[in-house]
Amino acid sequence: MQNKTSKNLDFSGHNVYVGLDVHGASWSVNILIDEIEHRKFTQPPDPIVLHNYLVRNFPGATYYSAYECGFCGYHHHRRLLELGINNIVINPADLPVTDKEKINKKDPVDSRRISRALQNKQLKGIHIFNPEHEQFRSLNRMRCKAAKEHRRVKNRIRSFLYYYGITPPPELNPEYWTIAFVNWLKQLKLPDQAGTLSLEYILDSYQDTKDLLLKVSRHLRQQVKLHYPDIYKRLKTIPGIGPINAMCLIAEIGDMSRFKSCKHLASFVGLVPRSHQSGPKDPNCSLTYRSNKYLRTALVESAWMALRFDPALLQYYKERIVKHKSQIVITKIAHKLLNRIRYVWLNKNTYQTGLG
Repeated sequence: MQNKTSKNLDFSGHNVYVGLDVHGASWSVNILIDEIEHRKFTQPPDPIVLHNYLVRNFPGATYYSAYECGFCGYHHHRRLLELGINNIVINPADLPVTDKEKINKKDPVDSRRISRALQNKQLKGIHIFNPEHEQFRSLNRMRCKAAKEHRRVKNRIRSFLYYYGITPPPELNPEYWTIAFVNWLKQLKLPDQAGTLSLEYILDSYQDTKDLLLKVSRHLRQQVKLHYPDIYKRLKTIPGIGPINAMCLIAEIGDMSRFKSCKHLASFVGLVPRSHQSGPKDPNCSLTYRSNKYLRTALVESAWMALRFDPALLQYYKERIVKHKSQIVITKIAHKLLNRIRYVWLNKNTYQTGLG
């Protein structure tokens, strides 16, 4: 009977707003139409199920939906768009929330908040990369994770040596992990066999993480030379930007034209200070919590390297280090470096000394 009745319905000119709280096993759905909450329910995690429900109950309407970015990625977003639902993926931090909703956090409450904010036009979708670039970004992040795990293993080895009071020979510098230093570690024997086996297991982890890092880095370099050769070469002409950070910039930014200004780009990277003004009080705060951690780390590293190759930046650093902490000054240099990156990227020119 419901299907027969729905054939006579016509919601042309009406907007239907759908808030989705997405999980792996199910979706919590809240539907609003004409400022009236139609229904909230739980459904299987399948865009087709939602589409069939909307078409059956609101034929002819314009459908809008939103969900928070997270573990599920963007394949649901692309499928919803294919089905004719105007979906956006939002940053969870951009969703308006009351203190009561923070205390009573439940999936139906979250989906209701999303649908309400969507109806009130309070939400703005994040940038969605095309599938090819999204997968390239995943490869770059895999390299970052492999490098992080490799550093952890090296720190475990240092802690192991320090714990047992073992000091490397003076001619071997453990900071650089030369072949000679690694060979010395492999030949190291502790008084008891259990201690020697413990060291051998850590060294096996060191070799495994090193091999993985080299393998991922090699494949990442092949991909960037195949798909982004021009911008890759231009970015490497900027002082402080090496091959690894150039690949990171390409992977995380993708399309530089989506940023209207360098201020917008700096906000995305996270090179802007937090603000906590109250009346006449306006304390100097640290950097914002909202950032792209991969880009911010890469730019700070590049800023330190740029001091070695760019006399102008070195002079800038020396003039300001007298009054400010090094972290503050290097952040300013990273911001200047970001200006150069944006200029080179948009103008499709190699870097010329003297650019601001």
